Amino acid sequence: MNPSRIACFVLTASLAAQTGYPSKFSAGLPERGEVKSAIAYIDAHFDRQVKEWIRITEIPAPSGQESERAAYVKAEFEKAGLQPAIDPSGNVAARRKGSGGGPTLVFAAHMDTVFPRSTSVRVTKRENGTLHAPGVGDNSASVANLLQALRAIQAANLRTRGDIVFLATVQEEAGLKGMYAWLERNKGATGLLVALDGSLGPVRYGALGIYWSRMKFTAPGAHTNRSRGAPNPVRAAAQCITGIYTIPLPEPGAPVQAIYNAGGMMSAGEIVNAVPREVTFTVDLRTVDKELLGSLDDAIVSKCEQAAQAQGVTFTREWIMKSAAGGRPEDLAGRRGHPIVQTAVDVLRYLKFDLPKGHEAEPDGSTDANAGVVNGIPSISTGRCIGEGQHTLGEWADIESARIGAKQIVLLAAALTEPE
Repeated sequence: MNPSRIACFVLTASLAAQTGYPSKFSAGLPERGEVKSAIAYIDAHFDRQVKEWIRITEIPAPSGQESERAAYVKAEFEKAGLQPAIDPSGNVAARRKGSGGGPTLVFAAHMDTVFPRSTSVRVTKRENGTLHAPGVGDNSASVANLLQALRAIQAANLRTRGDIVFLATVQEEAGLKGMYAWLERNKGATGLLVALDGSLGPVRYGALGIYWSRMKFTAPGAHTNRSRGAPNPVRAAAQCITGIYTIPLPEPGAPVQAIYNAGGMMSAGEIVNAVPREVTFTVDLRTVDKELLGSLDDAIVSKCEQAAQAQGVTFTREWIMKSAAGGRPEDLAGRRGHPIVQTAVDVLRYLKFDLPKGHEAEPDGSTDANAGVVNGIPSISTGRCIGEGQHTLGEWADIESARIGAKQIVLLAAALTEPE
């Protein structure tokens, strides 16, 4: 072993001793010639990265309608020297081969946004070091970071043993559909998964269980004049929603939380003077606790069944998404000990990002990494930039923080793929 490798090993062991967790990062890693060159590339071309970030933001990409963004990403992968492909779901993937012997690392950035195509996604303001537009952070920034990190890695000829897959996914906002589909089509192909999503901050290594349901109440319907005493799906839905909001949740400050939202989407009749034949509303239920997820779901369905019986209507439940919970913190102790987590923490510390003390890594998450967690793949999500207002028309993002977002990809690629 040469002296530089010995120094890196000693420092890595020292970091592990300080934190209690193993890490693949060392202070010597960023000083390697090609790693240093890749980081310098990001600094030298940051203006281009910001211009591309704006361009990507302004390409409409509602969930299920990402084809225009996908075409752009595919073309940029090709320009960078890779051979990308768009799969039947619409995901864009490109593999950068390593020399062999290291794990395959997948970087995933979802292309879709929550905004309808009719929404203006122009970046209307660039002031005080921020960009303002719907979707500018979630998740346009991650797509731009991914592309720029790839260019930096290629320009520096970064040598790795493991392959790196650059993946732009679809329909993350509609239930992680693209990521689940990609993992299903590529079983056993992922050694490590890093989802590029969320604000910079704690590294997340768990999976928030997410159940999305459509609750449907039906009856024959009736003219208003003949509606007194008739079965009424509206009254059933109203009774059910009211009942759901009486279901107790963990107290604020409890180590594990849960949340539900009943009525995020609703549908009913189309005319004023009739009781509708069908009324629907959605329920969004979330918690990392597998048992709590099941018990809350049972309680919600029970409220619906009771309301349907009381109002003399029919109740059916339709699944929109059923994403499993990763588990409580104590269930994920082994995952916290996987080097992928502490490596990401150490990378952010090296880049001088101020992580919350004692909460550098959190056993939760609501990103494409969830699909990896529930499939038993060592997975994390790490952020793209700093910003606020995601999923609102007032969304904004800090420009300079995206520099960290891109650099962390380079450093994670170098650390996690067993550098040569």
